[in-house]
Amino acid sequence: MAENSSETATVNDRRAPAATRLDRECVVKAALAIVRQDGLEALSMRRIAAHLGSGAMSLYRHVRDRDDLLLGMLDHVAKSIPAPPPGRDDKDEIASVFAVMHRAMRQDPWIVRVLLFEGLGSLLMLPLIERVFAALFRLGCDRQKAVEIYCLLLHYAYGECLSFQTVAQRARARSAFMAAVEDDYPAAAKAFTVVDDWPYDEFDRNVRRLLDGLSFWNRERPAPPRR
Repeated sequence: MAENSSETATVNDRRAPAATRLDRECVVKAALAIVRQDGLEALSMRRIAAHLGSGAMSLYRHVRDRDDLLLGMLDHVAKSIPAPPPGRDDKDEIASVFAVMHRAMRQDPWIVRVLLFEGLGSLLMLPLIERVFAALFRLGCDRQKAVEIYCLLLHYAYGECLSFQTVAQRARARSAFMAAVEDDYPAAAKAFTVVDDWPYDEFDRNVRRLLDGLSFWNRERPAPPRR
């Protein structure tokens, strides 16, 4: 039995490299690892090939071009986003969906740059987007209002992700700010002292504030002027 076990282990060891043969998922995961470590600007076919120990041209059997690679990365992240349970009401439904979308963007901030500047998006996000628009229509929005509100919330999510700072980053920024303005701008300095104690991750609550503050849910849109 000992000899058979040893022989089996050797066979399995020899077969192990077959599990790492290139496929689309392998290429996408390698690209994600690079971007998460070094940022979107570090992404290149040559860098991915080096990461996988292969030739750059071999990658094109699995991804057509950079856009196809980015779409694969977006799809990979989209598949990992958990669908939130139904909201208590329609505004809660919208806030809950945006919370999980924002969480994914916060964990992978490169997504915001791809969505904003590359003009790409994952179709796998449509089930969540559908929930948002269904809730907006139930609240009485027409198509134009629904799009306006959706874009408002989406742009807030983008901006919040792009401007997010860690605790250490906020501490450095506060020190530099206070040193520069404390004497000449006392009101700004006084306001900025709250930063250390401020619960910075306010996205969920702020989205709900935005929804509560929208006063035009059922307001009739004025008719366009006659020409």
